[in-house]
Amino acid sequence: MIRYILCVGILAFIWIINGREIIQAGKEGTASEIYIHAGLGIFLSLLILESTLGIFRFWARFDILWLKIIGFILFLPSAYLVWASHHILKHKGKPKNGKLSTTTTFVETGIYGIIRQPMTLGMAIWSAAFVFVFQSIPSLALGASAILCFWVSASKEGRHNIGKFGEDYRKYMRNVPMWNVIIGLRRRREKRSRVYG
Repeated sequence: MIRYILCVGILAFIWIINGREIIQAGKEGTASEIYIHAGLGIFLSLLILESTLGIFRFWARFDILWLKIIGFILFLPSAYLVWASHHILKHKGKPKNGKLSTTTTFVETGIYGIIRQPMTLGMAIWSAAFVFVFQSIPSLALGASAILCFWVSASKEGRHNIGKFGEDYRKYMRNVPMWNVIIGLRRRREKRSRVYG
């Protein structure tokens, strides 16, 4: 009984916090923020449900070892993408009130020189990692929903940033892919070889 109360309490807390952010983003007309907070709420709900109910076999879980290994390996790039994007935005983006979504400086260095949306990609990979680790129908449904929210958020962020940073961001969008790390690395290497010849 205690685990059910704990689960409901933590879920309520997660959705109160994210719900406030979603409402605020709705008032400001920032669609990308609505989707990222919906994705975060779903992502954290997945983690809490699997940690409080799924662990006690409340629903069926598969136990395929190689999928679990893939899931644990995926935690590394996802954590790096989230940490690196957070670090660069905090230090170079000059956000107002410490909120990363209110950056005042256009950042196109570091991980942002490879892909435009590393934070949402990191969260999407993290969601996929949970699906591989937990291997249940609820984790698959919630993980896929979270990934979709993060993708929509990343897609809509471009329009928001064009309004914020103008033609510089439009040019950046043409040169740096949204999530495709392989293309981003190749373009970065080509750019460096042209510069350093």
